[in-house]
Amino acid sequence: MARRATLSDIDRVIQIVEEDGGVVIEGFSSPEDVEKVNEDVKPYLEAITADRLSKSLLLGTVRCSRLFGRSITARETWLQQPALLLVLDHFLRTTTTSYNSDDIVTTGPILSASSTLDIMPGESAQKLHRDDFIWQQTHSAQTKYRTSDNVGIGLLVAGTDTIADNGATMFVPCSHLWDHERRPRDGEAVAAELKVGEAFFFLGSTVHCGGANSTSRSRPMHSFFYCRGYIRPEENQHLWWTKEEVQTWSLAAQKQAGYILEVPFLGHCNEKNPLDMFRASDGASFNLQ
Repeated sequence: MARRATLSDIDRVIQIVEEDGGVVIEGFSSPEDVEKVNEDVKPYLEAITADRLSKSLLLGTVRCSRLFGRSITARETWLQQPALLLVLDHFLRTTTTSYNSDDIVTTGPILSASSTLDIMPGESAQKLHRDDFIWQQTHSAQTKYRTSDNVGIGLLVAGTDTIADNGATMFVPCSHLWDHERRPRDGEAVAAELKVGEAFFFLGSTVHCGGANSTSRSRPMHSFFYCRGYIRPEENQHLWWTKEEVQTWSLAAQKQAGYILEVPFLGHCNEKNPLDMFRASDGASFNLQ
């Protein structure tokens, strides 16, 4: 079974992730907030399901993308928890010294993708995989985890009680230490079973997959993926969000979504901080804060 911790003990969360590659976070959300997010995505999931049924297509896994923008509870409550942000920073913040000076340059984590994955009855399991291969990451064998090797993080929040029978995420403990050629043996993958309000936090280098759903009910899972600030995000989400939408978000959420200028010029928009574009029609300010 996956080991467990709470965000009230940040050091323990980090320790388990570094040792195992993933951890179940107990008490990540209240059941009431989970239900709010379930309701936020319900019309999108229902529309996709109805469309597939009308075309006699298999339901498989129904996905509601752009979750970060579609659910205020997910964006402003779940993902702005100070303890979560500290853990994300530990694994994805990059600090280097400039080539031609003693200046310290730092980039923080940004959102890579967000969606609800609703595994329908009868859906088969995914193939075991590493999420960070989307960035063509390969790994050499390690005896101890090195933070610098990690470029992505996944966070899965259960929309319902999740067990092996209804498609719990299967993950292979310690597989983040494997080289690129190592494959799981029978019995090495374990189910990250979650109660409503719990989450599974794991490294992009950890071998895992969505499980098979052999029950009669669907299994919604709300997923959020992060990457280092200098990595190209998986989802071209900025093409979908309107300026008016983003203006309603908190400053913290705007920065988390990538509307941020990192020193010196990473992420600029017309040579300006993209945040200024939401606040001044002429974009005159060039604020690095």
